[in-house]
Amino acid sequence: MNLVDFSNQSFEDIFEETTELLSKREKKNSKWLYPDGSPKPNFVWKIASKTPQGDAGESVVRITLEYVLSAVYGNDVKVEIENRGKGEFDIIVFIPSLNKTIKIEVKTATEDVNGSHQFNSLKKGIDYDFAFLFGVGPEDFFFKIRSHQYLCENLTTNMSKDVDGCYKYTISQKNLIDFTPQNLYNELVHCKIID
Repeated sequence: MNLVDFSNQSFEDIFEETTELLSKREKKNSKWLYPDGSPKPNFVWKIASKTPQGDAGESVVRITLEYVLSAVYGNDVKVEIENRGKGEFDIIVFIPSLNKTIKIEVKTATEDVNGSHQFNSLKKGIDYDFAFLFGVGPEDFFFKIRSHQYLCENLTTNMSKDVDGCYKYTISQKNLIDFTPQNLYNELVHCKIID
């Protein structure tokens, strides 16, 4: 066996060349980038780590729910992130005029290569009334609200073999709703959150 001294050698050229090829391929094929390689408006949602992404989703949902519910029921409506979004549910809504409390679990998912959103870690055995499924596309936002009961009856796919009771729910973007004030109002009426 010949001993070879590599101490003055590096793979730097290989790394740079391969990284450049990968970058060109991504610029050409990524729905999250414009053809020139610049990021589309919601690119940061795609690259964000899961905890900050989820926190941002909870914030959007809290603010938009408060906006619509206050327009319907007045400014005394309370919409708050519960326990910094850690626990059995993320947002609690209180509508004093109806003496109504609603517990909402928020799940945020970015659009995948097939045009779907996979909402992870939905649980059946915890205390919430609705899951607010917040979908982020490269340039637009989408949503769907599902009752806890609906999810208990319909979720069947565990996130992994090792995790029992933690489900994933994949929805094609075409089956989500464009996130506008009117559409949010309509969905809240449909779900009977607004009476």
